[in-house]
Parts: sequence; C-alpha cells; structure tokens
Amino acid sequence: MEKLPALLKTPHLTSVVELSQVRKQKCNALHRHESAEILFIQDGTANVNVNGQIFTVNRGDLVLINPNLEHDTLSCVDSSLKGFSLSFSGLHLSLLPEGFMILPDKKPVLNVQEQHITIQKYMEDIYEEFINNEPGSQEITSSLLKTLIIKILRILCTTDSSKNASISEKVKKYISENYNRDISLNELASIVFVNPYHLAHTFKDEMGIAPIQYLITYRIEVAKTLLLSTNSPISEIASKVGYPNANYFNLLFKKYTGYSPGKFRKKSS
Repeated sequence: MEKLPALLKTPHLTSVVELSQVRKQKCNALHRHESAEILFIQDGTANVNVNGQIFTVNRGDLVLINPNLEHDTLSCVDSSLKGFSLSFSGLHLSLLPEGFMILPDKKPVLNVQEQHITIQKYMEDIYEEFINNEPGSQEITSSLLKTLIIKILRILCTTDSSKNASISEKVKKYISENYNRDISLNELASIVFVNPYHLAHTFKDEMGIAPIQYLITYRIEVAKTLLLSTNSPISEIASKVGYPNANYFNLLFKKYTGYSPGKFRKKSS
C-alpha cells in the first residue's frame, strides 16, 4: 500500500472496550462481527487468533481486524494484558474493499512502538468520550476515530516499504510465517543477505534476544495458545509449532515455562 488511501466515508464507532485480562484467563470464544476492529496492546503479551492464524502481540502492537473475520484473544499465562478494543462500522477507504483497513493478504499485526504514546492517548480519549456520553461526545469520538485511522494508515504505508524495514523486523516477520518449519540461523541470515554472525549480533542488539531464542519463545507462545484453546494431542501441537520430536518439545516447553505441556494445560484449565 504505497499510496495513502483516502477516507471516502467516515466510520461510526460502535463500541470501545478497555482490555484487562489477568493471568490464567481462558481464551475468548472465536467470534466474528460485521464491524471492523482495532486492538491496541498497551501492556502485556497476548496471543491473537485471526482467521486461523495465531500471532503473539506485545506492548505497542495494533491488531487490525477486517469485518467478518473469525478471531479471539488470549492473554499469556505469564503476563497481564492491558489495552483497548475499538469496533466501528461504515469505513470505506479508497484502494480497499468497503469496511477493510488492510488488504486480506496482509499480516494484521502492526507495531507502533515509536508512536505508542500518541496512539494510546487517542485510544484513551475515545474511550473517555464514549463511556461519558456527554453532549457532543459523538462528534468528538467521530473526529478522534477518523484521525486515529489516518495515523494508522500512515504507519502502514511506511511499514509496507521494504526499504524501511530493519533486519530484525524482516527476520521476525519470516519467523511468524514459517515457525512451523525447521529454521536455522543460516537460513534466517540468508533472507536478509547478511552473514549469521552479523544477524545474531544485530538482532540481539535490537531485540535483546538471539534470533534462535526468539524463534523458540515464539513457538512456545503459539503452543500455549493451542494447548488452552484446542483439545489437540500434545504430539500434534509439537509438530504444528515446528518440533516433530514430541519428547524434545516437552523438554523445551518445561525449560521455558516450568511446566510440562500436559501440566500446563491441566493447571490453566
């Protein structure tokens, strides 16, 4: 999306929910609605299932959910989740199907860490006006929502330009799309055209964790969601997150969570 879409129709805010999920909260049921939705992660970590794909989101992430997409949200067991959910109808942007914020084939998670405070302020102001419902609140929320959407579109346009993506962001994106495969450091280095040593050094400087460690933690977070939201056998879940050897998966899972997969599922239930 190189060109900023024009707002052809002003959206109508239908609901604002303040997210506050404590640890061990079970997964919300998969649901869909005709409204578009924006999830803003103010703090904590969550696993989000959007149309069958599971994404791990953290502080400063937005999740853009087009209408009629099946989705749910699960707060990770080791983290509390804070943020906001905005639902709105009537959106129509040029270059996109009516109601859509992003193209159907685009990843719905957008990191806005650099503008975290700005986005958070818009969310808080919209929430306050919506719940207070004072004279003029509808006009104010409409204006704030319109501005928020335009700011998000600007970020999308910048993010979509591959030349602006850092090495770490490209690697993270690749991992999110291929975590169920056998991935090596050499493979990750090859997709960003650097040597493995350079990737390991750069990724750790930017993310505070080595790339292979990031891959493991990403797989573990996806496995947590599958353990809590499905009845799939542990061996099947292990294979789905890139570990065909279930015994090795059990050892890794216990190392990173303190529990075996079976005990984790039983404890959280």
